[in-house]
Order: sequence, then C-alpha cells, then structure tokens
Amino acid sequence: MKTTTIHKTKWYLALVLLLGFACQPLPEEESESTSSGKMYSIEEAFEIVAAENDVARTLYTKAIVGEGKKNGLKFHEDWEKDEVEAGPLPALFLRGIASDIKKKGEIPLGLFLGSDFPVRKSNKFVGKQAELFSEIRQDGKPKYFYDEESKLYTAMFPDFAGAKPCVTCHNEHPETTKTDWKMGDIMGATTWTYPSDSVSFEELQGMIMAYRDGAAATFQKYLDKTETFSENETPKVGDVWPSAGYQLPSPTEFLDSVNHLSSKNTLKGILKM
Repeated sequence: MKTTTIHKTKWYLALVLLLGFACQPLPEEESESTSSGKMYSIEEAFEIVAAENDVARTLYTKAIVGEGKKNGLKFHEDWEKDEVEAGPLPALFLRGIASDIKKKGEIPLGLFLGSDFPVRKSNKFVGKQAELFSEIRQDGKPKYFYDEESKLYTAMFPDFAGAKPCVTCHNEHPETTKTDWKMGDIMGATTWTYPSDSVSFEELQGMIMAYRDGAAATFQKYLDKTETFSENETPKVGDVWPSAGYQLPSPTEFLDSVNHLSSKNTLKGILKM
C-alpha cells in the first residue's frame, strides 16, 4: 500500500502559523517567558482542532461523498472489505483519522464520534459522556471535563447534520434507531482527549498536523482501495474533484483545500488566544 507525505501542505501550514505567531508583539511582562513559548489551555487547543475537523469533514461529506454519488462513486460502511468497491462514509472517514493518530502514537490526541442514537452500538455514549451529551442536546454548547477514569482532559463538540447525505444515510440505515433526522439536528458529538491541561505552541501545532496527516492518510487509503476495483472503473486522480465527473482529488489537493478553508481561522484562533 502506498503512503503519502504532504510536504507542501505541512510546511506551508507551519510557515503560516510560525510567522503569524512571531509577528505578534508580546506585552513586556510576558517577554521573559517567551523562551519556553506561549501556553494554551487544553480547552483552547481543542477548539482549534475541532474547527479543523469541521472543515475537513464538511469538505469530505459535501465535495467527495455528496458530489461523488451523483457521478457514480460509491460509499459504504464496509468499504474496507475486499469485496466492497466503495469509499468510506463521512463517519468512517473520521474514524480513519482517529485510528491513524492513535496508530502513529506521536501525539497523545484522542478522537471519537458518538451519539445517543448511533448506528453502531459501540458508538453509544455512556457514563459521564452520556450525561454531558444530554446537556449538549439542550443548549448546543461544547462540554469540557476531566475524566477521572481515563485520566484525560476531554471535550465534546456537538455534531450537527450539515449535509443531506448524512441525514439520508442515517435515516435509511437498516440498523438505525432513529429515522427522522433532519438538517440542523445534533446527531452526536465529536469527543477529543488529551493528557495535559495545557499545551505549548509547538504541541498545538503538532495536534493540528497529526489531524491533517490522519486525514491525508485516510484519503490515501481510499485511493489505494480504488486501484483494486475490478467491477467498477478506477476513478481518475489528480487536481480534479467529483463535481466534474467520476474522479477524485489527490491527498495533496484535498489537504490543500482544507488548508485554504481553515488556516485563516486557525491562525486567528491561535493569535486571539
């Protein structure tokens, strides 16, 4: 299986963040601490990576799955099985990113998508997360807490139904426990975990890049799968998108688009905090 390193996107993001951060004047009283770098609360860090996730998942859901289905591309929950010629559904794209981050083990960032009405029972919230998710359903706001059992700082962000393919898939799934989802509903929550209550700028940058590397790796895995197709044609891959036909962007093209859509707000978030 091929692997892809997104050098252009990685170094572009690093340069944008580092230059943007370095150009901000620091108050005189902070100057003595600059050698160790600015620190961010884990809540602030979670907000930044959660926003990155929103951009990447929305782009994948709308531009890849939504447009892809219109032009013959297929997506399935069992996409990794040899006999299934399809790509990952949006929730499984996120699961792939989470698995890649965990497998590489370079950054202790955890990622999980759960719900009170999941398609798979293993994704059902229990315990403290179930309690907090009931609050999210009421106020639609993120929840932050320290999990005494896992010894991890945790954040839960509401996962809204922002694309028609997600709503249709969940309503029509044979194992669904809820068939009346509609656009705008809170379908679940994206949960992030980290072992520290604060991170340095370098650690925050590492969290962002771990997420983006996971997205690139998962997308590459999908492209690798298309090369094994026998019943369906292998889609063209390059600087192309499904909206124009039976084709897919390269991981670099996909990540560059995520970068274009999110880096400005990511940088603003970093400098604001």
